[in-house]
Amino acid sequence: MGNLGGYQTMTTLAKKVGGPGALAVVIAVGGWAIVRGAEAGGKNAFRAVKAAAKKRNAPCSTKGQVFDVVSDGEDGKGLVLRAGDQYRVMECDGEAILIEALGGTNNPYFTSAQFLASVSGFPHGGED
Repeated sequence: MGNLGGYQTMTTLAKKVGGPGALAVVIAVGGWAIVRGAEAGGKNAFRAVKAAAKKRNAPCSTKGQVFDVVSDGEDGKGLVLRAGDQYRVMECDGEAILIEALGGTNNPYFTSAQFLASVSGFPHGGED
């Protein structure tokens, strides 16, 4: 009887849905729904990954620009900027900004866009 378990399950299911023809329809429709759901989920995931890659690979709009520091600040990672200092943006990657402190000796520095916006006119709020 051990090898009849699958057969017994199929016949029980067929009886519950109204026969083998109805069971075949239920299986086909269920399979179609699962495939369509997976396809829709896959398309949404692909769109999300594509949008994230596009944002990540967006050009740095502030690259090469020189900003004046208007208030003293320290980012906690060794970068100290004082009012009157200047820095040049070398590269951006989302919130991470690579800068050159003009006249500095330990260049370059990685810091956050939020820190730069707090001490200068660096644009912050979705743009790099």
